[in-house]
Amino acid sequence: MITTRMDPEKARWVGTGIPPRLRGLTLNEVEELGGQTEAVKKARHYVNGYKAQQSRNWRGFPTSPNVYGRGLLFAGQPGTGKTTLATAILCELRRRYGVSVYASRYTEHVERERKLVRADQNVEPEALSRWQYAVERVQWADVVLLDDVGHEHRTDSHFAEDILERLLRQRYDEGRPTLVTTNLSGDDWAATYSKALRSFMDQCTRREIFTGESFRRGDT
Repeated sequence: MITTRMDPEKARWVGTGIPPRLRGLTLNEVEELGGQTEAVKKARHYVNGYKAQQSRNWRGFPTSPNVYGRGLLFAGQPGTGKTTLATAILCELRRRYGVSVYASRYTEHVERERKLVRADQNVEPEALSRWQYAVERVQWADVVLLDDVGHEHRTDSHFAEDILERLLRQRYDEGRPTLVTTNLSGDDWAATYSKALRSFMDQCTRREIFTGESFRRGDT
């Protein structure tokens, strides 16, 4: 029987949720786009220090508990390169350390969670399996990107807000860093979500404000 093997580079990005146009993106390539010099520098520092940040001692406890599981929060107006840089970080971590990574727009994650809650016997098993897979990847991948937080549809039940807080706290408690991009300012964040979550973001992420021109037109 003849079998075909997938190209190793393509195989590396299967199941990561990273859009095809951004798969394999490097920090050097982002830097060449220009703009956000300080943000790129901090991104490179984060990638270089990832292994030390996530290290454990012989007892299985974090060697640096104050930063263990900490991610990044990229905030700024649309078109300033947040998604591009955050995705490059995922690609660098995947390529350099072999960690599992996953990227998802937060609006899409919330919609999958809603579909799972509302699912009944009429839902096709294949669709149910796809939703469950994506939700579990967001929960348990070593490093996750939640893109465009703040654009999700919000309801009186605070479904989306509750999912975000639960997800961020769960991942941080498990020592799994989360990258977040948002167009919300600090005041907007506090008004959209709870003050407690606004405060927790400073614990589970390091904040970087994006200003000026974008890396490439149309990116967020």
